[in-house]
Amino acid sequence: MDKIHLQTRRRRELLDITAFVAQAVAASSVEEGVCHIFVPHTTAAVLINEGADPAVGEDILSSLAAMLPKIPFKHVEGNADAHVLASLVGSSVTVPISEGELKLGTWQAIFFLELDGPRRREVWVTSLRL
Repeated sequence: MDKIHLQTRRRRELLDITAFVAQAVAASSVEEGVCHIFVPHTTAAVLINEGADPAVGEDILSSLAAMLPKIPFKHVEGNADAHVLASLVGSSVTVPISEGELKLGTWQAIFFLELDGPRRREVWVTSLRL
């Protein structure tokens, strides 16, 4: 397993981690298999979406912000919304590996989603042979 270390700068932001994951896959020597990307944090997530147009990421962040109304959360640490959104987006994604490379769609990229930053974070990458 490889670990990607990140430092986020804002409360909510998307970071393109595709190149870091691709490096981990290349170092793994797995030619055919799957890459599992996992975020071990309850207020962060990982997702795959369009990486070519930054406006898509801005739209994702805006949409997530609009999804939760201002309600009286019982979790009083001030980040209950981050916990809920992380649960909705998810803590892992899996990408096929073929010929030693990630097989993403033409416009796809892998993003770390910070929901309660700024913080120091990790992403765990495991490449498995089939």
